[in-house]
Amino acid sequence: MTAKKKSKAKTDLDYDTLKKILDYSHDEIYVTNAEGIVIYVNKACERHYGVKAEEIIGKSSKELSEKKYWTPRLSPIALEKKNSFTLEQKTCLGKTLLTTATPVYDSNGNIELIIENSRDITESEGLKHQLEISKQLLKRYKLEVEELRKKEVSIPDFVSQSKKMTNLLGMATRIAQTNSTVLLLGESGTGKGVLAKYIHNNSARKDGPFIAINCAAIPAELMESELFGYSKGTFTGASEKGKIGLIELADGGTLFLDEIAEIPIRLQAKLLQVLHEKQYYKVGGREVKKVNCRIIAATNRNLQEMIQKGEFREDLYYRLNTFEIEIPPLRERTDDIPHLVDYFLNKHDQKYNTAHQITPECMDILMHYPWPGNVRELENTIERLVVMVQEKIIDECHLPKTFKHQAKPDSLIIFPKQLPLEEAINEVEKNLVINLYKELGSSYKVAKALKTSQSKASRLIRKYCGSQSKKT
Repeated sequence: MTAKKKSKAKTDLDYDTLKKILDYSHDEIYVTNAEGIVIYVNKACERHYGVKAEEIIGKSSKELSEKKYWTPRLSPIALEKKNSFTLEQKTCLGKTLLTTATPVYDSNGNIELIIENSRDITESEGLKHQLEISKQLLKRYKLEVEELRKKEVSIPDFVSQSKKMTNLLGMATRIAQTNSTVLLLGESGTGKGVLAKYIHNNSARKDGPFIAINCAAIPAELMESELFGYSKGTFTGASEKGKIGLIELADGGTLFLDEIAEIPIRLQAKLLQVLHEKQYYKVGGREVKKVNCRIIAATNRNLQEMIQKGEFREDLYYRLNTFEIEIPPLRERTDDIPHLVDYFLNKHDQKYNTAHQITPECMDILMHYPWPGNVRELENTIERLVVMVQEKIIDECHLPKTFKHQAKPDSLIIFPKQLPLEEAINEVEKNLVINLYKELGSSYKVAKALKTSQSKASRLIRKYCGSQSKKT
């Protein structure tokens, strides 16, 4: 046998070989003649319809469609359209098939065969459906993140009338236009977090994220992985996918490090690298991560004393305080107290659907209270009064005893700087009667203490104590 004949023998396909090829085809091959009778179908039909090929061959497409093995029927459509087309079919086993029907013509131009090729796309359809669901969820989560971001950075207008705060806000507005780091100093509750949001909202990064981290609230052993994230498989119990750090989440926006003094000394060098080079390594990672965020830090501690004790890096301190803003405590800006009281009273009255007013006497006490907890303590106090006082008028008697004790000066009365003599005398009389009646509890004892008649004492008690008085 010549080489040419050997080559031809290898390429010739006999019936058995051809049938084997067709039967092992992953796609279904379904052939009908011009009368719609099935003349061939390969073994893929068993996967698609749960029946053997022998049960389909020799039957008409109409007969098979009545058994509802699949829908819709393609042969009649192919005969009508007289050209190739593709559509999806559903089978009795719940499969989704992508089927292409192609008519084959004889020498006279008449349809001789219709060959259908069907591919199982059930899994693809599932993936497509899941992808669509994922897209919808991603869209929803994106909207939710945007709303959360708006809430996170939303702050009320600064309630400030004092010269100190007016000057401070002016300086903060100018600083906001830069990309430099800012160090906020001040006692707890003075509003360092609010000022950080104010700077962010007035900066070119206002549309980026504002990530606030309370360094005192994160355990020291977890702080590095929380701030910088970690690579997959870094330690036992770590996520297989690794973790994104909070610093990475702040990319393009502002990172607010509250209580910066609580960062362990060993992590301060890594934070310095972020400030100096705008890059870092994840825990267990070898890839350099770039980050573009503005850092605002805050503390109520004396960092310079900590530097002397070796508890805070001096180079980090100078990197942080490019701009330093110290927020004065509330006791040093008492002009703001009445405006803050009105603001918080209105805020919490709306929250609890109530209506209250504060008497001048109560306001006087609030003005002279030292406010160790600053604005935060003031808001909490007003909210407590709104919830607990059922009357519409909030008076000094509604304040806690400790609060009143600390707030009151040595005299019984707190006078404004200017007050007409007659009003001052009436105020003295009122306070004497109220305090004596609270302490002694009877008009007889009040009269004795004031060295006046019981009838006059009773009249004064009814005048100043109102419903709290009783016949004694």
